[in-house]
Amino acid sequence: MNYEREILARLIEKYEKSKAYTTGIFTRRIALSIPAERWLQERMEAPDEKKELFCTLAQMKREGLIDYSWQKFEKGNLLEKIWLVPDEGAIRNSYKRLGRKPAREGAKALYEMMGAYEKQLDPESAFYHFLEDYRDELKEKGHIRRFFTDDMECNEAILKCLVYMDGNQDEQMERLMSSALYKDSKYFEKNVRAKVLSILRFLKRKGNEEVPEDEELLREQGIVRWPEVFEFTGPLTVELTDGSRIDFSAQRYGAYINSETAKRIKRIHPRCVHQVMFIENKANYVWYIAHERAEDELAVFHGGCYSPMKGRWFKKLYEGCRDQKEPVKYRHWSDIDLGGFRIFCRLKKQIVPELAPWRMDRETLLAFQDEAMPIDSEAYLESLKLLEADPEYECFKEVILQMTKDRIRLEQEKIIDKYIKEQHNEQDQDYKKE
Repeated sequence: MNYEREILARLIEKYEKSKAYTTGIFTRRIALSIPAERWLQERMEAPDEKKELFCTLAQMKREGLIDYSWQKFEKGNLLEKIWLVPDEGAIRNSYKRLGRKPAREGAKALYEMMGAYEKQLDPESAFYHFLEDYRDELKEKGHIRRFFTDDMECNEAILKCLVYMDGNQDEQMERLMSSALYKDSKYFEKNVRAKVLSILRFLKRKGNEEVPEDEELLREQGIVRWPEVFEFTGPLTVELTDGSRIDFSAQRYGAYINSETAKRIKRIHPRCVHQVMFIENKANYVWYIAHERAEDELAVFHGGCYSPMKGRWFKKLYEGCRDQKEPVKYRHWSDIDLGGFRIFCRLKKQIVPELAPWRMDRETLLAFQDEAMPIDSEAYLESLKLLEADPEYECFKEVILQMTKDRIRLEQEKIIDKYIKEQHNEQDQDYKKE
């Protein structure tokens, strides 16, 4: 075993996690406690290994890299501690022996690289603020933590992907995007995907949002494995750029269109649609079109945070319905929680100014409070209180006040669960009467 390399590697790792690394001031030793180092204890059981270790330590001490101490009354037999010499020259030479660059140099290189890519981002975007915060941490702590690595080529590939996603308004399949960015169709999947997903998950959690599956996280950024499918039901005809028309009116229990077709939509022709209902949850969408949708109503499966391509699809639907002579109501049904409120406000702000919430009010929350879920997170409550004071969320103020008071939130599935249970109970009663 190369004892010099193993010991220096462990000491340098401890050094980079210490206050001495960030401040340059050694207030305590950077040391290994030998009784806790099982790998050394096991090696010293063999006389030859023990002799080699002691010779190595003596040489390292003569060269000014480390020092060590013996257990009481066991000098020359049982080690107590090994520590780095608290000197810049000793630290620098230790890095050279390991063939490594000081972590601070890597942090500085990444800091500068991020600065260049940060300029390509929208200053209002989540990715911009993420890099800004990360650069502050690099400057303060001087080492690279999670999300990025010591491999600068990989780091640049991650940054390229963040810039791509920040400006993307279309849909792109993973391997085609990988070819365009890295000249290798599998590079993203092998080297970048996991890191980018960890960043997307972090941003979701930071905003107290639920974290969806990996495929959906990437789809929100317009990156897909296969073309996305959009679901809706209602009396409308889609006119494509090649002049062909597709009539979906007869598909009363669910129609579909994929993103490749949606890209080629010239115009949407609704037939006397009086209301458009956007529904976040798939189960609620299926239940709604089977039990509540009116014949002159368009029901649209919204899903979570929509992708750029789905946003274009929603805009086409809105433009088609808006051009009718008859007035149209626009409604949205989501969970009564942070995610549901944000989904509603994004759709209203970006695409449908007339949008109004449906079954997302205080009365609904109270009517189904037995089905509600507790809010245990103080951070979640604080985020709710911030929305309460935000004019953009004014329509949810009353329900937010009730949520913070009772510390509850309601998933929209619970509403149809209750309806289904009540229907089953009624059927059971009718059966007993018969």
